[in-house]
Amino acid sequence: MRFKFVTALLVSGLVLSTVPLLAHHAAQAQFDKDSTKEITGVMKRVQWVNPHVRWYIDVTNDDGTVTTWQIDGSGPGGYRQNGISARGVFPVGETYSAMVALARDGTPSGYIMTWTLPTGQKMDFWHDYGDR
Repeated sequence: MRFKFVTALLVSGLVLSTVPLLAHHAAQAQFDKDSTKEITGVMKRVQWVNPHVRWYIDVTNDDGTVTTWQIDGSGPGGYRQNGISARGVFPVGETYSAMVALARDGTPSGYIMTWTLPTGQKMDFWHDYGDR
């Protein structure tokens, strides 16, 4: 009886430990680097957390309605290593432009390629590793 319990516990642990691996996705699967768009809007929120940094900007459409775009990036560790941190770089309430690789599912979201800050400074966030 004890052997069956321990075996069931180990199998359950193994199965549950693989779930996070299945949940992770490649940016290439979710976003299309060949379908890009430049958007301009007001920074609404920044989530500087693992596994991906996310920015949310409110973009005013031609008809006057506002769409909140979710812009994904890589993890915060890589940005910090390159001198970019959450503090002071992306203040909420400021207007930004972003060149993004559009989401394949058609939602108002994209993967960041280039930011243009309110100061006019451009920050290139895209690194193309080519087709591997």
